[in-house]
Amino acid sequence: MIADERKRLLQTGVFKKEIDTVLFLLVKLIGSKEGPAGSWTLKEDFEKIGIVYGSATIGRYLKMLDSRGYTVQKGNQGRLLTGEGQEWLRTMEENLERARIRKQSSEALQINQYSDLIDLMKARKAIEIETVRLAAENASEQEIRQLRKTINVYYRYIAEKKDFVDPALDFHSIIADMSHNRFMKAILEMMFFEEKKIENTITQLKTREQGNIYVIEHDDITTAIEERNPDLAAELMAKHMDGILETVILQVRQMEESGKSLDEGGNPNE
Repeated sequence: MIADERKRLLQTGVFKKEIDTVLFLLVKLIGSKEGPAGSWTLKEDFEKIGIVYGSATIGRYLKMLDSRGYTVQKGNQGRLLTGEGQEWLRTMEENLERARIRKQSSEALQINQYSDLIDLMKARKAIEIETVRLAAENASEQEIRQLRKTINVYYRYIAEKKDFVDPALDFHSIIADMSHNRFMKAILEMMFFEEKKIENTITQLKTREQGNIYVIEHDDITTAIEERNPDLAAELMAKHMDGILETVILQVRQMEESGKSLDEGGNPNE
């Protein structure tokens, strides 16, 4: 059975195999010593965190580290980290910290109650305003043509009375791409995922009654981007998001007053 520390490291997604976690822990332990670390000392250190290996097994793992250039043996005193080993340890620790932050961010974006949905939409508004400003400044002509195509699809969906959620969110996703800011794009994608996940459980959304309004607003925003007018694009996006947020707040209040839980209806998504 994998010890808790190895299981925890595997669950981060940074390491693919148990052996990778063992090697990481060994390198980390060796790096924490002031001098060379011997296999017996490392064996005892492992036992302190619930990992029990014989000294021969520890020795085999140490030879693997030697072969990778991460450690070097100092006579019978034990191992020291090489420069390459120190760099690998630093990289792995940074990757683990990134994984921890991603996990926390993902959990923070999960919608568990009505007020979470409102807060998410407010945050989305702030990001959307900046992405559309950047899009007007940075988008290529090909990207702008692609954005215009989504507007045409949106109009067709409205005319055919089809669910327009996908082309609506595609519009915002393409603008995030056009901003050429991958961090904003990543955050918005997580927000869209949470909104759509809840929407799939809801039968009636008030924002679905506003499609004929939203598509015109999308059209106006696209025109501002085509004209390379970042201030106007940002102004129009702010107005657009305010309208969505107003509808969200209205539906949330109605659902709260009716005493329904979140999964009983009322995620107002565009």
